[in-house]
Amino acid sequence: MGVTGTVAVGVLSLGAAASAGAATTVPAVGSHFNCANADKVLTRIQAGEAKIAAGLPKLTAAEAKATAAGHTKQAAAIQKRITRLESASFKARLVSATQKIEAKCPGSAPTAS
Repeated sequence: MGVTGTVAVGVLSLGAAASAGAATTVPAVGSHFNCANADKVLTRIQAGEAKIAAGLPKLTAAEAKATAAGHTKQAAAIQKRITRLESASFKARLVSATQKIEAKCPGSAPTAS
């Protein structure tokens, strides 16, 4: 990996891309899920969704800037992240995890901010 690749990785790991992708993991809700953690996990899911919603316009702007500057590889990497965050399957996993937690642990709902 040359200097350009290192710079591109650095730019992608910091800045707008990092803010939108910070909370992209979906917790496993299996038979051994501890309901004592339900509020914390549901809050984390909501915070992650909010960060994604706030970060997508920044990612779109970063992609446009990279494209305008002729950085096609960087623009493609940003577009890949945008596509992943906007995908129906990713959103469905978040909704599914939330529903499973709420079904397994009734009364566990984080306060809306």
